[in-house]
Amino acid sequence: MKRQSFLNVGLAVSLALAPQASAADDLGAGLAGLVIGAMIAGAAQNNPPPRQHRTPRKAAPARPAAEVQADKDMQQALNNFGFDAGPVDGSPGKRTRAAIAAFQGTLGRMQDGVITADQRALLQDAMARERLNPAEAAQLAAANPYGRRGLPAMYQRTPMAPAAPYPTPMPPYPQAPAAPYGQPQAPATPYAQPQLPATPAPAPVPPVAAPAAAAAAAITAQDSIPDFGDLSPPAASMNNLCNQTNVLTTSNGGMATAEQMPNPGLALDEQFCLARTFATADGEKVAKDVGATQALITSLCGQMKTALSAKLADPAARPPEATLAEIRKVIDASGKTLSATQVSGRVCLAEGYRTDDAAMANVALATLAAAEMKPYAELLGHHLREGFGFTANPEASRAWIRFALDAVTSGAAPAVLPNQTAERTAILSKAITAN
Repeated sequence: MKRQSFLNVGLAVSLALAPQASAADDLGAGLAGLVIGAMIAGAAQNNPPPRQHRTPRKAAPARPAAEVQADKDMQQALNNFGFDAGPVDGSPGKRTRAAIAAFQGTLGRMQDGVITADQRALLQDAMARERLNPAEAAQLAAANPYGRRGLPAMYQRTPMAPAAPYPTPMPPYPQAPAAPYGQPQAPATPYAQPQLPATPAPAPVPPVAAPAAAAAAAITAQDSIPDFGDLSPPAASMNNLCNQTNVLTTSNGGMATAEQMPNPGLALDEQFCLARTFATADGEKVAKDVGATQALITSLCGQMKTALSAKLADPAARPPEATLAEIRKVIDASGKTLSATQVSGRVCLAEGYRTDDAAMANVALATLAAAEMKPYAELLGHHLREGFGFTANPEASRAWIRFALDAVTSGAAPAVLPNQTAERTAILSKAITAN
């Protein structure tokens, strides 16, 4: 109340002074400003703004402890094999999803960053197996283009050998039955000793007769050097090449890139072995998805190899288009759809690589390339370069690889490692030009 009276008096004074001189006008204006400001402040104090009410956020529901622990185990296993999943906190984020996608890439699976129950189990089993046998893990990692990252995929294809049976325990020492109390105890029965068969006396060795002069004369100069025959050149092995390539890649500190390529030939070998690993995993997954048994795969892929090998006898003799046209005629005459043919090609390619059967792998690759999957011709180019099932021909090799690269450039889906298409295309283009 006193405050309001003071404001009213101030306002009256300011109005009474209004008719004075200019200096008084300035003073009156100043007082009026102070008074009005005080009135506004008082009104603001008497009528404070309404408070803003914030709706509290609902806390996220607590996750089950078992689920959190499962995610921790997954992150630990990913980190163990070199996939950077970040801190092991049981709360997967972008970093963990990127690690899962990279892990799925080594398996030849869809890289969506969403781990399946089978993939979780594979990670845990692989980590346990690595710890159980570090020597085996080191050997497998050295033979894999992905190094330790590829161990889960390697373990998936090479099941652990069953443990040796526990040795049969020694039979108990025989004891005589106990005599009644107070009676003398019978002496213990001695443990039966095995009876060894008697060693026969050695037969007398007849004296060696001196060679007759006639026998000595019969040995001629032609017989003085034994003849065991000539060594045939060993067949080129895809397994051996990739094992050697992995050792060289490891000693070089990593794989060649388009910018750093000191050895174009080794760069081509590295890309072939990467593609071979991917194609093997891909074909095994397709076989599992369609429910093909090993007996059925062996039978049908063997039939395909027998039927088409003659059409692929010399792919270096003519352009890739002409060779694939002959294979396409067989496909069309069979009445099989392209989709079914592609499934067969992928399954048989994996079988050929798994068993190191170059002829089967060549037929499968030609079938896939003829069935509208031209980028598979790249691997046929690598086979021609190394002599896998063919006579080695570097020039024909370059023609087949260029054919595949042109197909990818024209929009065809890559045959292998789709997430590395740009990088692989650059490496292969540079390597075949320099090699």
